[in-house]
Amino acid sequence: MIIKKDMAYKMTDRDEITKSRMYARQQLIEGWNQEVLDNGCVMIIGVGALGCEIAKDFALMGVGKLILVDLDLIETSNLSRQMLFRPGDEGRPKAEVAAERLKEMNPYLEIDHYFEKLQKLPTAVYEEADIVIAALDNFNARLDLNKICIRLKKPMIEGGTVGFEGHVQVIIPEGSGLQYKDRNREIEKIVESKLWELSEEVYPDYFEARERIYELEEQIEQIKRNHIDPVKEAIRREVEEEFDETYAPNTMDQTACYRCLVPIPPPDNKLVAACTLKGLPRNRDQCVIKAEVDFEKEYGHKPDLNKDEEVFKLKELAQQELEELRERVFDENVPPEKKESLTAEEIQEWKDNIQKTFGPDYQFEEMENILGNKIAAIQTVSSIISSIESQEALKLLFRVNGRDIGPPMEPPYINYNGVYGQFDQIEVSKRDDCLACGDVEGEENVQIVVPFDADVAYIFKAMKISGHDLNRNSWLITNPRNKEIYWDPNANNPIFKDPEVKLRGELKLESNEIISLIPIGKAKEDSNINKYNVIITYM
Repeated sequence: MIIKKDMAYKMTDRDEITKSRMYARQQLIEGWNQEVLDNGCVMIIGVGALGCEIAKDFALMGVGKLILVDLDLIETSNLSRQMLFRPGDEGRPKAEVAAERLKEMNPYLEIDHYFEKLQKLPTAVYEEADIVIAALDNFNARLDLNKICIRLKKPMIEGGTVGFEGHVQVIIPEGSGLQYKDRNREIEKIVESKLWELSEEVYPDYFEARERIYELEEQIEQIKRNHIDPVKEAIRREVEEEFDETYAPNTMDQTACYRCLVPIPPPDNKLVAACTLKGLPRNRDQCVIKAEVDFEKEYGHKPDLNKDEEVFKLKELAQQELEELRERVFDENVPPEKKESLTAEEIQEWKDNIQKTFGPDYQFEEMENILGNKIAAIQTVSSIISSIESQEALKLLFRVNGRDIGPPMEPPYINYNGVYGQFDQIEVSKRDDCLACGDVEGEENVQIVVPFDADVAYIFKAMKISGHDLNRNSWLITNPRNKEIYWDPNANNPIFKDPEVKLRGELKLESNEIISLIPIGKAKEDSNINKYNVIITYM
């Protein structure tokens, strides 16, 4: 369902005066042009802790239009970090409420808001935006948005937080038309790289000079002028002649994309839940997942986490699972014959250590945190990361419109550690084998979690849970390392089309091994995927 509503505000002369006063201090910034903001359109995907702050920043700066996208409803836990929401907003769409509050801050602002998956939005919505800002909390949504922005050549600012840490990445797709990086600086980096590749046989004077520099520091400058700089300058001239044709297409005016940094997405959380149902819980989170299943069996529906009484019932079931887990671990480590030789104090010490391992009894709020796959978050860090995202998006917005108030962040990735108050900029490179922006086409990396007793049929079940619904009669499974075939629906030998063959026991597949799923027959003609590279992890 898409919700989109906004009425164009009719400006009066008094409004024009009010606006000029509102933004007067911004006009003092060198290179500033308020018209760039007035005519600009910023799209924010995710209206949570980061999205609320970023939307507020652009509303107050006077951007002409915001496009807000979020498929979540407001929860009570949001109120401590998401400043556009208030008590009483619970249950309403985030994007809708955010749009209302932003209009209160800036009545001149135009806002479109969507209660919809980002993958289902019309292309025209993305095309309207000058800049796309990702304020998302899951990998798959980030990967999909990354693909969309690369295809449409839209610059994107991506950010995220976990506890006291956060990051921001500037993503400029190839062909966006934005100027990024300094030509001379890139040439210097290539020259330095080539110097490390020199052969001592070809450049003996150069290497001898380097050794002498280490030994005779007082003569460094003279030696560099006589022996180092000439070689460096000769190589620089070569690089300069080749740069625009050979190097610039891969280095200038673009950055690594999000997928370059995350070549293998983590497994879908639903896979972990599916594995938990096949066996006994092995950790604290799995006890709650199992309790949710037991709740549904007992009451005929999943627990409503907005209803306190249902959360309390769920907590009781989870606590029962946790206590049984503690007992199982105790019995596994302290068999009856050993238990007889232990004192009461030693037995209690064992139980205390097991409780420390799996944590204390459950708290009320843990039910929602675990089942909702919530990420540790705090407002202070959200404010810092969102501010960096807003600032980088602002600079890009000016560049998109031919103005310059400062270069985009270089390197384009920054980590923040709130414990130590430390910022680290990280050099990230565009990967040639990136499945989103590199030279590899038709491949996809997928990580799946399977039970220890999983068979070949479970691979297709896990792929479906991960969002890849494959007909097993149209796909081949092989081991890319030794070229062994594990599944071939068209094989004459029945051993290659037995769906109950065990992955560990019979195929000897270990955890973190990679298998390839390759389409055959009609699937090969219809699918835009030539191969899935699947990493298997046992649980």
